[in-house]
Amino acid sequence: MIQFPKNFLWGAAASAPQTEGAAAVDGKSPSTWDKWFELEPSRFYDGVGPSDTSNTYYQYREDVANMKAMNLNSYRTSIAWTRLLPDGKTLNQTAVRFYRAYFQEMLDQGIEPIINLFHFDMPWWLMEKGGWEARESVDHFAFYAKTAFEQFGDLVKKWATFNEPLVHIECGYYGDAHWPQVHDFKRAIQVGYHTLLAHAKAVAEFRKIALPEGEISIILNLSPVYPKSQEAADREAAEWADLLYIRSFLDCVVYGQFPEKLTSLFKEHHLSPEYEATDAEIFRENTVDFIGCNYYQPLRIQAPLPQRAASGPFEPRQLFRGYDWPEKKSILIAAGKSIQKGFTILRCV
Repeated sequence: MIQFPKNFLWGAAASAPQTEGAAAVDGKSPSTWDKWFELEPSRFYDGVGPSDTSNTYYQYREDVANMKAMNLNSYRTSIAWTRLLPDGKTLNQTAVRFYRAYFQEMLDQGIEPIINLFHFDMPWWLMEKGGWEARESVDHFAFYAKTAFEQFGDLVKKWATFNEPLVHIECGYYGDAHWPQVHDFKRAIQVGYHTLLAHAKAVAEFRKIALPEGEISIILNLSPVYPKSQEAADREAAEWADLLYIRSFLDCVVYGQFPEKLTSLFKEHHLSPEYEATDAEIFRENTVDFIGCNYYQPLRIQAPLPQRAASGPFEPRQLFRGYDWPEKKSILIAAGKSIQKGFTILRCV
């Protein structure tokens, strides 16, 4: 019989913007979600905005009691940057008291808090300066990370910098599901670069503090990439998709460098992000202790359409396109009113 180790973590995952509520309470400043809801409430399902969540800010003890009743021994959530540092500089002591009480309640009930720093909730004051397109966002995030480690490092041992960075890059700068709703591949690449640099600088701050038994990670949505066929064109398309969607993140955080084939492609098409000479060392010296892996489904890829491969500004669709596998199986899971994403820890050795 297969048995899980005694220290195996069984848990669930959510985030500050999904659960806390109290979006404009006790000094918290607006995030992009708060501002977007103010500007376009019709874009939100049933007109429900960030203030109307499960109200963890007020009911965290009840939430933790439910975790214990479910026999969880771990729980991943995030800190709201806009609550802890509303203007990016000034520490909100009310927020510190809330998070310390929340995390301590988990520990008192035998539940290990696994804390993530960024779950798509960019502060509005920073978005007005360009968000992740602006180089200064990197240092702002590093300061935020340092502050969180200092304030909660005695309670939290397992940390993550970003949840699924691909999502805020792709959905915000190559689609319209996240703010700022633009479609520009070059800007998306710059956003991705600054996001990963911010991650690396946060890891550097974590190393300086040297928390006892502390570990630092990033949470990636990883999918195995399968070509439609073994034809050369489909296999090449799958390789490009893997480089762009998976290895651009994974190689950076585990090996401290980007795939050379991908950086060469960006250079060839004048898409390379702006960078500084010292960045390479920052990436190289600040790799993760473990990887948080959110897994949903494989990524199935086929060769691009011929007419797209040679027309318009250079975009991913000139390298590959999705493939809807006719023999796929769908699994429907219903769990009350909502379903939270799973969290798996993969050790980096």
